[in-house]
Amino acid sequence: MKEIRAFFRSIWMLFAGEHERSDYVVQYSKYLWAVLFGRKSWIKKSWSGGQGTTSKDLAIFVQFDKDSVIHGFVLNYLDELAKAGRRIIFITNSPKFPDKEREKLQGKVDKILWRHNKGYDFGAYADGIKFVGDVTKVDSILLCNDSVYGPVFPLGPIFEQMPATKADIWALTDSWDTRHHLQSYFLLFHKQAIVDPFFSKRWQKYVHVQSKSWVIRKHEIGITADARRAGLSTKALFRYRELLASFIKQINDTKILKNENLPSSHRKILTHILEHAQHGAPLNSSHFFWDQLILAGYPFIKREVLQGNPMNLPSLYKWQQLLQAASAYDTELINDHLETAMRGRFM
Repeated sequence: MKEIRAFFRSIWMLFAGEHERSDYVVQYSKYLWAVLFGRKSWIKKSWSGGQGTTSKDLAIFVQFDKDSVIHGFVLNYLDELAKAGRRIIFITNSPKFPDKEREKLQGKVDKILWRHNKGYDFGAYADGIKFVGDVTKVDSILLCNDSVYGPVFPLGPIFEQMPATKADIWALTDSWDTRHHLQSYFLLFHKQAIVDPFFSKRWQKYVHVQSKSWVIRKHEIGITADARRAGLSTKALFRYRELLASFIKQINDTKILKNENLPSSHRKILTHILEHAQHGAPLNSSHFFWDQLILAGYPFIKREVLQGNPMNLPSLYKWQQLLQAASAYDTELINDHLETAMRGRFM
């Protein structure tokens, strides 16, 4: 049966896969399939995690590892969430969930959910929220995942800078790609947002569409617009426009682009970034401004930045030096994971 499904999937991807991002017919075909044949929840099993807290501030944490391992940097993240007063629902989308891995979570989280890897992180967020039940009894819900290393700074002070009095929904960073939206790897909903019909409509009626383009368009990008239409306020703690203005000022003040002591490859990529910025092209702040963010108190570094450096950022090799100078975070947690994940490649 698996071979048959794989065959039909390969045929589908051959004709439709590469066009999916811009072809709404493909996306809505997958949506219709999910409506007709999908499930309301893809949770396989659940366990108590024994965290022992009744906090009304929740964190729904989503993890995936192709080798079904819960790594040290993830366990550290969970510890920091707990220190910040969060009751944690841990969700793994990994293909397997050995007992020895589940035992690592005991005492660290309140509930443990193992689910099919359907609908990407937003699908897991939705299943976690549905699992909670009556969410109106909680004060806040944080949606977060393992796409980042850290936190390199305590999360308590971060949450203090994201109060309900200033916004109903918070994120650490925002993006202007396609349209302005909050980035979803750390998304905080306060009470006003949770009790609003917007919240139940989005999460309780969530359809698990197995299309990354659909998830990005309807959820990653769409959730911010839907919240605003509902009259809810949204805000990012580290705003793109402020980061961009600081970057341009720094480049202009230091005349770094004319510094011939700087390798030409570094000057080239900085020129490229500056040209994009000046022409209004949106940049991914968590990538392009990773070091500027850390120095400003941002608590994470994206895994994709260190594992792949897709933007060919200069001086990325200095990440460990910068983190050690700026924080007390154990950078060996990152090194241990990189050594496991980056086989046959040196950053």
